[in-house]
Amino acid sequence: MDGPTTRRPVTVSPRRIEVRQPQQNDVIGMNFVIAGYGTGFETTVHWRVLDNNGNQLGDGNIQGAGSTGVIRDFGNTVTLGNTPARGMHVSVQVFGDDPSGIHPPGTDLNIIHATLFTSLEGFKLYEVKSGDNLTKIAREEGQNTTTNDIFEANRDRISNANLIFVGQVLRIPLLT
Repeated sequence: MDGPTTRRPVTVSPRRIEVRQPQQNDVIGMNFVIAGYGTGFETTVHWRVLDNNGNQLGDGNIQGAGSTGVIRDFGNTVTLGNTPARGMHVSVQVFGDDPSGIHPPGTDLNIIHATLFTSLEGFKLYEVKSGDNLTKIAREEGQNTTTNDIFEANRDRISNANLIFVGQVLRIPLLT
């Protein structure tokens, strides 16, 4: 072996936009909050929500992010239009502007996968117990909640609706 190996430091460009909410695989309603920190061109951060086919369900801007390299917290309540959804898987995209227009959607694209329910009041967490199945959980723990609602809200945790395990923590949508 030749002499000692010289390691070069790895430099990682810090992201200019980071999303704290929603988080991956969250359950969201037609009104939800996008929050994080970052810097955007002219203090603007953009958002859009796409369904699984790439159709845009809503878009907008969040004013008040930092600019010229200054990073600030941002938050914005998003209201989507009348999109009937009961367990629809969507992508929430949050990104900066590319003033050149060459690389849309812009810098620092954040993609958060979520499950959208039109009539969501909220959700609760439930730990699976011995003897549970999704039907029993929907009936006893849900609010206008079906077995399929629980399955869709937990696709990252359940691959088969008939196969859940004691100790698993599931999101139970509470619907109006």
